[in-house]
Amino acid sequence: MRKLVFTLVPLILLRSTSVFALGVGDIELHSALNQPLNAEIRLLSATPAELQGLTVALAPEAAFISAGVDRLGLLNQLRFKVIQKSDGSHVIKVTSSQPIREPFLDFLVEVNWSTGRFVREYTVLLDFPVLEGGKPAPIDAPTVATSPEKPSEATPTTAVNTSSD
Repeated sequence: MRKLVFTLVPLILLRSTSVFALGVGDIELHSALNQPLNAEIRLLSATPAELQGLTVALAPEAAFISAGVDRLGLLNQLRFKVIQKSDGSHVIKVTSSQPIREPFLDFLVEVNWSTGRFVREYTVLLDFPVLEGGKPAPIDAPTVATSPEKPSEATPTTAVNTSSD
């Protein structure tokens, strides 16, 4: 019995370390429709060793087909970069150089590091930009400009003959 305990305890401890494996959170959007994409995906439980060799990219065509997701051509302009924020956390910065004119994007992100790999799907809904102050500009009632009255076409004008015969 004692041998069994000594054998199982290390296995259980090794198994529990996989619980703290690298993960990603939800995507947080910082841009709107008709603007270049600016979004962040939080990295979860990333160790310095995992961050060392971490690469992030748009998943290959085969992954899109396997997931049943259309791979639109505009997804090729997406760029992924791992950055450290001022609070010490790490995020995947997702950007595009050109404005996104589609109201939503559905794409797969492939994350690779020295001891693992995974693919995750993200759907981003792009709203119209919010106006300054968060409220729409007030709309004034239309004003009708008054113009001087013209003589009515129905009113006949008479010519006065001032010459004498």
